[in-house]
Amino acid sequence: MDKILNTGSYGICVFSLEVLQDFLKGKRIRSKKLLDKFQKDKELYLDAQKEGVWIPFAEINSIEYVIKLEGSDVPFDDAWEQRMEYDGFNIEIKDGLWISDIGSFYTFNENEYSGNEGTYETPYGIIHFYSGTDKSYQTLDGKRLYSGFKYDVPSGKYLLSVKGYARKQALERPNSNYGFFFSLVRVEAFDGFKNPREEIYDFNVAKM
Repeated sequence: MDKILNTGSYGICVFSLEVLQDFLKGKRIRSKKLLDKFQKDKELYLDAQKEGVWIPFAEINSIEYVIKLEGSDVPFDDAWEQRMEYDGFNIEIKDGLWISDIGSFYTFNENEYSGNEGTYETPYGIIHFYSGTDKSYQTLDGKRLYSGFKYDVPSGKYLLSVKGYARKQALERPNSNYGFFFSLVRVEAFDGFKNPREEIYDFNVAKM
């Protein structure tokens, strides 16, 4: 079954929890509002890209996407067409790789990515679930939506590439008509870096 990621915050991000924790500790950052911190502190953000800590794929439509990782998921078939491709983004992995809604960085909760299992309810009555393999929440009408998936990937430094896809013939909901295919190439060390927030990159496969 396809992994369907719900993006409520116009973006997807990729990270490894242990690498992120080590980076924040080294920078003496205790704030849980990581997205705000990375947006306001350009030097910090660029250091994270250089060291392969966190990759944001922002400014995409806030919808559901099929998520696939090469070697773990079946590639997109002939029912899909490729709309974009970018490669060469630094990512270091120590404890597996998370592909998540970028909204998880609004107020980052490490426990939800640490392999523990649990649930909690927001003041608005939304029930959230987390485990060692995924994060999800149940809407008020009972629908289960996923906001993060974890992949078991050997520790090391990698260059990540992303391809964006769209169905050739759109299907009715609840089917997702757009998706991303990620792949990794292992390297001994990072040689420079690419900034995914530069204007040369457009990850919005669902734009009209």
